[in-house]
Amino acid sequence: MLNRFNFYINDFDRVKDYRAEYPEAGKIFNYPTSFWLGTRKNKKRRQAANVHKRVVRLMKRVAPAEPVLVIYNLPDRDMGNHSKGGAADDKEYLEFIHAVASGIGSRKPILIFEPDAIPHSTMMTQAQRKKRLSLMKKAIKILTEESSALIYIDIGHSNWLSAEEAGTLFNQVYVEGVSGYSINVSNFRTNKESMRWGGQVGDYALVSNFVVDTSRNGNGPYGNNWCNPPGRCLGTAPTLNTHNENCDAFLWIKVPGESDGTCNNGPRAGRFWPEYARELVRNTSWL
Repeated sequence: MLNRFNFYINDFDRVKDYRAEYPEAGKIFNYPTSFWLGTRKNKKRRQAANVHKRVVRLMKRVAPAEPVLVIYNLPDRDMGNHSKGGAADDKEYLEFIHAVASGIGSRKPILIFEPDAIPHSTMMTQAQRKKRLSLMKKAIKILTEESSALIYIDIGHSNWLSAEEAGTLFNQVYVEGVSGYSINVSNFRTNKESMRWGGQVGDYALVSNFVVDTSRNGNGPYGNNWCNPPGRCLGTAPTLNTHNENCDAFLWIKVPGESDGTCNNGPRAGRFWPEYARELVRNTSWL
C-alpha cells in the first residue's frame, strides 16, 4: 500500500508551443501525468544507453518528488495495432529493463509495467503466451532486484478479462516485491466499475492492491470504442485518497490528450492531440 507519494507535476511543455494556440489543453498539465518508456520498431538499436540517460535525467529533474513511469516496450507490443513496436527481441528487451532499473536505482517512482501485455496474451497460442509471460517475469525480477520502484503490473480492465482470468495470469508473472496491479490504463471504465473489478481480481491474485487510471474516465465508456471516443472528459485527479483500502491510487497513466491511434481522425498513437485535449478539458465540470 502507498502510505505516501510525492507526486511530480510537470514544469515543462510536453509539446512545443501548444499552450499558445490551445491554452485550455494546458490545464491538463497542472496535474501529475506519467512518462512512458519505450520505442518503435524499425529504429536503430539505441535502447539501453539512451533509456538509461533519459531515466537518470528525469529522476534528477523531478527530485525530491517522484514520477509515474510506464514501461511499454515488450516485443510485439500492442499485437501490431496502433501502438505497435517495442524491443526487437528478448535480449534487447532485457537490456532495456536493466537500463531502466539502473536509472531508477534507490528512488521510488510508481512504475506501471507493460499495459495490455497480460490481456493480449490471451490472444496468443499457448506457446506464445508461455514465452511472453516468462519474459515478463524475468523483466519484473530485474526491476525488483535492481531498483526500488513501486511496481504495478497491468492486467487490463473490467470489460476485457474476468477477475479470475486476470488474477491467474497476474500470478504467473508475479515476483515478490511487486506492489500490485494496474487497471483501466488508457481506457474509460468508471471508478465504480474499476474499483469493484479490482477488488474481485484480488480474490484470485497473490496480492490485492491496485491503482486505477482515471485520466479520461469521467464520463465513463463510449460503448466499446476505446480509440479516441468523442464526448469524454477527465476523471478524478491523481491522488492517494481513494477511500478503498486496496486501491492505492488514482493516476493519470494515459496522458490525457495523447492520441490512441489514427482512428476518429486522430494522429498516430502517443502523439499529443491538442484539439482532443481541449475537448476533454471543456467536458470536465470540476476544472
